[in-house]
Amino acid sequence: MKCYRCGCKLSEHDFCTNCNADVKLYKKIIRTSNYFYNQGLEKAKVSDISGAILSLRESLKFNRHNIRARNLLGLCYYEIGEITAALSEWVISNNMRDKKNLASEYIENLQSSPSALDSIDNAIKKYNTALEYCKQADGNGIDLAIIQLKKVVSSNPKFLRASHLLALCYIEQKRPDLAKRVLDKCHPVDVNNTRTLRYLAACDEMMGPKEDKKDKGNKNKESTEPDVISYTADNETIIMPARSYERKGSNAVLNIIIGMAVGFAVAFFLVLPARIQKEREVSQEAVKTAGTQVEAKNITINELEQKVSDQTAEISTLRDSLSKYDGTEGTLLSMENLLKAAGIYLDNPDNFLEIADYLTEVDETKWTEDTSENYKNLYYALRKTVGPDVCKAYYEDANTSYRNKEYTDAIAYLTSAVFFDETNVDALYLLAQSYYGAEKEEEAKQTYNKVIELFPGTWQASNSANTLKKLNKEQ
Repeated sequence: MKCYRCGCKLSEHDFCTNCNADVKLYKKIIRTSNYFYNQGLEKAKVSDISGAILSLRESLKFNRHNIRARNLLGLCYYEIGEITAALSEWVISNNMRDKKNLASEYIENLQSSPSALDSIDNAIKKYNTALEYCKQADGNGIDLAIIQLKKVVSSNPKFLRASHLLALCYIEQKRPDLAKRVLDKCHPVDVNNTRTLRYLAACDEMMGPKEDKKDKGNKNKESTEPDVISYTADNETIIMPARSYERKGSNAVLNIIIGMAVGFAVAFFLVLPARIQKEREVSQEAVKTAGTQVEAKNITINELEQKVSDQTAEISTLRDSLSKYDGTEGTLLSMENLLKAAGIYLDNPDNFLEIADYLTEVDETKWTEDTSENYKNLYYALRKTVGPDVCKAYYEDANTSYRNKEYTDAIAYLTSAVFFDETNVDALYLLAQSYYGAEKEEEAKQTYNKVIELFPGTWQASNSANTLKKLNKEQ
């Protein structure tokens, strides 16, 4: 942990031993941020992506410069298909620290695959289109939304937002079995996703069996059947056996059953065919209407696909144009490196090695006729200003490597040294010697000739001429 004021490494004390700044609260804030980062990391390891995102956001609230937390947050977003949010976090992280940062590798991996970017772009467009269909007031857009979302989910299975919307469409159509099938695929990606769990509970409630109501208070009552049945009619008491009453009751039940059978027969042979014919006509009319609608929608889809194709070609053209100015080898990156070198020079001119690192990232081969003269003049002025010091530092390192017969390292140092100061005869001659020691004869000959051409009359030129004769005789 470093001091927020002077950048010195902090000790166990609650104050900075270098500038005496009070760092007690600062240490607590950094520890709290690291605590939430570790918590998010543990949750991410067990696929609790939603919980990890919450913890990592808390970590960044305490320390927005926590690079590890921000990079992991981007990975969590990427895991659930939120590519835009992931890229945002990685770009912010890369701007905070552009060297030795995994975020730059994540961004480069995405940019190196144009097909993957196109797939992500198409998935987002289809998701937005499906969302607009779902918002239609008449409710007829659900089917079209399902078609779009199926394509999105098949090409991007981890795009949870699209899977949730597809499941919600199925729930709206009273098809919980299909919704549950989609949600079951979401669960392993993010085991504690609240929306996934809520939709699964809704599906279970729709699919669960209804509890049968238990009859309460219906108790079997014992009844005693009399042997005879008596009743009064016209001031006379009539007594008849119970069996006779039962027989009449049985006949009534039989007549009812026969009547129901006759009614079913009439309905089956007379009423039912007419109803079937009517329903068939209605179904045929519905099929014709649906066919007309499908044909109209197919025409619309073809028009939209043509527009998408045209826009894709336009995007590709613009991307090719933009690649000349942006990207890992673009002019914008060279300008940014040059501006950083100039800023370091203004702050601390003695920090010439760091200035040299940025100047070497400026690619002169990418310059065009439109490249500003002021831009070129600034580059050459900085290179000329720091060149002698950089050359001297590289020459000392190269001399050590040359004595240790580490010719490859010596060549690397001396190439940079000669780049920054072409007038240094010692560096150029030692570069030729290093090529000779590394048995790279062609490079050695070219460099010896360059010494003779640029520095005639020097002992280095004389030695170069002798070595060239020796090399030519060996051939």
